[in-house]
This record gives sequence, C-alpha cells and structure tokens, in this order.
Amino acid sequence: MTNIGTGGSRHYQYVNPDKVLLWENTRKEVREALESGRLKAAIVPTGSTEQHNEHMALGTDFAMATFLSQRVALELYPQAIVSTPCPVGYAPYHMARKGTLTLRRETFKAFVYDVIESLKAHGFNTVLVLNGHGGNYAPLKEAIPEWRESLGITLDMEMPSPAYTEADLVRLIQSYRDAKAGLLNDVQESAMSHASEVETSRVLAAFPHRVRPITMEEYDQAGLDYESGPPPEVLRYYAQHFGEDRKGIAAESNPRDRARQEQSLLATAETGEALIALSTGFIATKLRKMIDATEHGLPWPRS
Repeated sequence: MTNIGTGGSRHYQYVNPDKVLLWENTRKEVREALESGRLKAAIVPTGSTEQHNEHMALGTDFAMATFLSQRVALELYPQAIVSTPCPVGYAPYHMARKGTLTLRRETFKAFVYDVIESLKAHGFNTVLVLNGHGGNYAPLKEAIPEWRESLGITLDMEMPSPAYTEADLVRLIQSYRDAKAGLLNDVQESAMSHASEVETSRVLAAFPHRVRPITMEEYDQAGLDYESGPPPEVLRYYAQHFGEDRKGIAAESNPRDRARQEQSLLATAETGEALIALSTGFIATKLRKMIDATEHGLPWPRS
C-alpha cells in the first residue's frame, strides 16, 4: 500500500494495515497516539453472523464492516483507529436458515453503546459506527441521537451502500440495469438487497475464499423450503420479535431466496473492487468532516 493519507501530509509510503486495528495495538501505543493528538477518531464496525444463501460465509457482514473500517482508517492514518467489531446483530427473520445467530435489539444496542462509552472514556470524541448489516440499521438509527446527546461526542453511523449513486449502480450492476429496464418482477427486485450481486461482488473482491461456487442446479436439488413448518424453536423467535405481524417473515420467501441465489451469479470481483473504492471514499470523507466538527467545536450532524 502506498501514499496513505495522513490528514494533509503524504509522507507515509506504507502503513501496516494492523496499525489501525485497536486490538493489534498495545496500551502504550494507544495512549501515546491519543496524547500526541495524532489519533482523533474511532470506527466501530457492526455486522451479523447470519445466512448469506448457499454461497457466502456466515461472517460476511461483520467481516466486510471491519474491512471497510480498516480501509477508511488507512485513508485517514494516523487519525483513526478501528475498534473491535460487534460480530452478531439483529437478525431474527433469518433464524430458519441454519447457522444464523441473533441478538435482541436491546442487547445489540447495549453492546454498541458500551463500546462507544469505553472509547469516550479514553478520550475519543469522534466515533463513527460503520454498520454492515441491514437489520441493525433501525436500532442504530433510533439510538444514535440519544447516545450523541448523552455522551457529548461527535457520533454518527454509516453503511456502505449510500456511497453508490444511481449512475454508479447502472454502470456496475447488471441486476440494477435489468430492474431499470423492467425485466425483473417484484420478488426479484426485492432480492437485490441481500446476498445477491452487490454483496457477493464485494466479498469476491475482499474475501474470495469466503464465496463458494454454487450452481442453480445444485440450489434446486437441495429442495430448500423456508416457508412451511419451521421448527418450534424458530417459531419462538418469530413470535418474540414479530408477534402477529409476520411481514418481515413473509419477505423471506422461497422465491426471494432463489432470486438472490440467481443474482449472485452475476457478481464479479472487478465490480466489487469498484464498489469498495466508492464506499471507502464516501465514508472517509464523512469521517474527516466529523473530525473537523469536533476540532472546531461545531455541532454534528452539520446542517
């Protein structure tokens, strides 16, 4: 890695990627970086351990959130560090798929808050939560304003996807072009949100060993059925988190699952590299603005 940014200086020609990971540093290194004023912000990756159809590893969300956090911290080096990630999130709607883990909303929020509060205690007054799992979005969105006020720090959250403009998606994503052309039905369009072309492309670029080759023939031969007769243990999760409102479960239908698998076959590592670059630049720009707000005593978010 060359020409890593340093907040104005470009004299660092190489930075060991581990240097921006909190858990790879010693207490002395963190203390001295904070006391010198070089280290100004922390990034908290949040994700999930959950099913990503037949082809991707269960740790995709927290692995990608951590990877992007590391990329952003390297862009801002030495101003930012990456906290230990939250590897399990809110995903009860996926519990019919083996291997998925889920936290209760309040448990997830308590974990993230405690991490942020710990960072604040050490002198981090700018913290960005980089979330890699859609199910965590609503709990974080409702909590962040309250946490920002109670902790008195510059605090926000971000996800990878807001970095992509419509023009980016048309240029890079075949399934998006198909949707714009009216070639996809409602189920196929809704399938684009998870484990399909965009997400699989990013993982092919960052973690190719975490994507398995699965054909649609193999998928169909498995005879998967997530709609009829979930076991009592799974029904308990549905009742606990959704009650009588099963809209979230209905959205996880067999046709949608199959559409996701089919769209994943369109993914390429080259597309993933472009998506990762867009997300990294977008999030790094936001974190720079957050640091600037903290240093100038300005409110966040900026109006």
